[in-house]
Amino acid sequence: MQQSIDDKDLIILGMLQENGRVSYSDMARKLGISEAAVYTRVQKLLKNGYIKRFQAVLNEEKLGHGLAAFVAVRAHPSKYDNLLKSLASLEEVQEVHDVTGDYYCLVKLRTRDRDTLAKLLDEIGKLDGVVATETRIVLRTIKETNAIPLKKRS
Repeated sequence: MQQSIDDKDLIILGMLQENGRVSYSDMARKLGISEAAVYTRVQKLLKNGYIKRFQAVLNEEKLGHGLAAFVAVRAHPSKYDNLLKSLASLEEVQEVHDVTGDYYCLVKLRTRDRDTLAKLLDEIGKLDGVVATETRIVLRTIKETNAIPLKKRS
């Protein structure tokens, strides 16, 4: 059973979403509660799955992985589950989504350059269960976020 969260929890989630390194003392000051109470709430949010993990968001351009692409994949239905696992295991693959429409899944990946992308696409095309792929290279990113809109409960 999913435990409910209150407005203070939503404020904590919002602050952490904006800056994962915000201190417990800063959150406590904003909420008017003790640091221990903030710590307890954060631990509860982690335990109950409201917070998946804490991680740094890296600059892919500076680290040499500036080429992003989306690959739509058609698959053999009987081999689809194993294909999803194979796609998810590829180091350059950042996201794998089971989708509706003409394709079975949509894959987001990042590579160093077009040559690396071409090799990766060849590798994906050879995976057991792949029928066809269609690739879109990202020219520029206008918005990219993992932020979730958080609204206060009435």
